[in-house]
Amino acid sequence: SPSTERKARKGPSGLLKLYLISYNVASLAGWAYVLLLAIQQLITAQDYKNVFEATWPVLIVVQSTALFEIVHALLGWVRTPILTTVMQVASRIFLIWAVNYPFPQIHSHWSYTTMVVSWCIAEIVRYSYYATNLASSVPSFITWARYTFFLVLYPTGISSELMMTYQALPYIKAQWGDMYYYAYIAVLALYLPGAPVLFNHMRIQRNKYFKESAAKKTQ
Repeated sequence: SPSTERKARKGPSGLLKLYLISYNVASLAGWAYVLLLAIQQLITAQDYKNVFEATWPVLIVVQSTALFEIVHALLGWVRTPILTTVMQVASRIFLIWAVNYPFPQIHSHWSYTTMVVSWCIAEIVRYSYYATNLASSVPSFITWARYTFFLVLYPTGISSELMMTYQALPYIKAQWGDMYYYAYIAVLALYLPGAPVLFNHMRIQRNKYFKESAAKKTQ
């Protein structure tokens, strides 16, 4: 019926809306705290080598809870495409649990810091966008940041992820053997088609946003 169609367009309501707002606000707070810990460490120590120790206990929780986003997309609670959600969350979970968790030898590498800072800024903007969009309307500066920051943060984040995995390869081979070594190389190879898909998704969203903004200004 027309009324149910209007409801569907408006998005979630009631308890679901409250849950999604709470989830996004909690995630935003978690990522902001990780960024604060990283910046504090960089300022006080003036070195990136201990950023892992400062951020890891919080990061592992905050990033792991992103698995809920796949559930949200599967259940149709959010309108995010399931493929891009799975790709983004899976790559992060891989970096947390399959690269950093088993191989402490790589924790002092600079790519951990650049990866975490890129993730934090991207997620603070993203969760701010989702939370304000659900609660009322998104402030224009958050929308602008959402569709602009990724131009820098995607390349820095993805290149840092690749570097972290590359740093782990010798330890994978030594501790786990050739089969895992080549499996991780295969995962690295998946970035070749995967990274452009994620970047292109955001680029299309960006073009759409700026076209709509320009159209509103001319009205």
